[in-house]
Amino acid sequence: MPSFSTARQSLARLDARIAAEPDAQRKGWLTVHRDHWWGEVINDVDMVMDTMSHGPISYSFDGHPFMMPEGGMASIVDRAGTRAMYDGVVALGVRMAGPFDDERVLFDDHGVVVYAVLSAIYPGVFLTRHSEPVDPEGIYLVRWPNVTMMRFDADGLMMGEDIINGAPILVQQVDRSQVDMLVDGPLETA
Repeated sequence: MPSFSTARQSLARLDARIAAEPDAQRKGWLTVHRDHWWGEVINDVDMVMDTMSHGPISYSFDGHPFMMPEGGMASIVDRAGTRAMYDGVVALGVRMAGPFDDERVLFDDHGVVVYAVLSAIYPGVFLTRHSEPVDPEGIYLVRWPNVTMMRFDADGLMMGEDIINGAPILVQQVDRSQVDMLVDGPLETA
């Protein structure tokens, strides 16, 4: 049975990466990224918002069936829209984010690019365009390759994300009791 990281294991690797980063700006950006992602993992919208710029914010999404550009998320341009997006996910009774594996981090003069294989549990309604039938009322463990590009303002806060998602490599229906297992584990797939 294959297994993968819990969010706490992903957090430990990210913390080690931050501790080892010699460049102060890069260390700051990685710390903000970590705080943003961990706020998503623990469904703390205020923590997520503390990482976001007070200036313009933009999101773009491309890729798999539950993050299509026409989904409305690409119209986010400010903090109010960002908060509404995150509040909406929390209201669904799932976590905003989950663990990652096989991560790679790249920097340029404007920010950070992170490649990883992400894992999350999402409502079936997010997967209505998936190639296999799904129960819109069910919840599903989904794993997929992802590239996220983050830009930062002069204060080191995130100005949004450009997200490119690959096709899901796992879509498996799970019981609602397993939603929190991605944080602490263990969760294994068939």
